[in-house]
Amino acid sequence: ETLGDRHPDTLTSISNLGALLQAKGDLRGAEALYREALEVMRETLGDRHPSTLSSINNLGALLQAKGDLRGAEALYREALEVMRETLGDR
Repeated sequence: ETLGDRHPDTLTSISNLGALLQAKGDLRGAEALYREALEVMRETLGDRHPSTLSSINNLGALLQAKGDLRGAEALYREALEVMRETLGDR
């Protein structure tokens, strides 16, 4: 069975490879994969899906590691806002 580029399992594999590249120090390669996964998750799963929120946080952590604190903060704030809206403040 072919899952395709937009299947959630494929997106998880893309994110996992991004995490591996980040651990190896290839931040440029990791960022490209995290951005790819996030873009497709937003399109297929929506902005409020837990996997999308996890992907937003993954990219935020990478940007933080790269020193892009402004970019990281924007992503962290986005994820927090959606989590509060969907899960509540508690």
